[in-house]
Amino acid sequence: MLFYILLALGAALTALVFVLAPSLSLWWAIPIALGMIVLLNGLYLLAVWIYCKSIDMDREYDTIDPVAHRWTMTFIRWLLAVCRVKIRTVNLDIVPREGEFLLVGNHRSAFDPLTTFVAMKDWPLAFISKPENIYKLFLGPAPYKCCFLPIDRENPRNALKTINAAAARMKAHACSYGIYPEGTRTRTGKLLEFKPGAFKAAQKAHVPVVVVAAEGGEQVLKRAPLRSTTVTLTFLAVIDADTVKAKHTHELADEVKGMLQEHLGE
Repeated sequence: MLFYILLALGAALTALVFVLAPSLSLWWAIPIALGMIVLLNGLYLLAVWIYCKSIDMDREYDTIDPVAHRWTMTFIRWLLAVCRVKIRTVNLDIVPREGEFLLVGNHRSAFDPLTTFVAMKDWPLAFISKPENIYKLFLGPAPYKCCFLPIDRENPRNALKTINAAAARMKAHACSYGIYPEGTRTRTGKLLEFKPGAFKAAQKAHVPVVVVAAEGGEQVLKRAPLRSTTVTLTFLAVIDADTVKAKHTHELADEVKGMLQEHLGE
């Protein structure tokens, strides 16, 4: 929505320029409009950067900060609009409306968590992500203040600390968590091996596991901005908390991977 508001504002400012300077040739309309749009979007990005710079990254945030959540949600929606991404959800109604859960799915694109975050705007949801997404991206501090957690995939001990932190926050009813058991994006489109440890957070917090299949995100950067891309999020199943607790993490990993393979036709 914000991107389109900025487009409209850019057009309005362009019209104002011609009202104030009636002798200006209409040939300048497109360059001025583009300049206004770029300027307005640049000012917005500057505002995001200033806000994120104000966040204390040495603190731990155990609850989702509502202001940071609005900044994060607005920016992601802006980015999706710039890239002309549309979101289609299937079976979203199976996701529990009460209580926390662990969201797991396949990972084909950097747009997977972005589209999922927007699609599930009515749920307090955070993601477990690689440290670069939090400490290096200029938006990173805002999601960090929304309970997003960095995970060190190269160090099992540090990774376990992150899993334990996610479990503790879910037990404290701070938020639900999303994680990609593959550990990284697939480059071929085919599912990678699932890391069973990803399911430990659900077991420790005694919460259900929600399985989602993401399709289309890998096409966004190939098509944007000339063509739009529809990302489809299909919610396949909810594995109840007692079943999650009773099964071994390897069994859960195999079960979820099997669901995704069947849906994705692998």
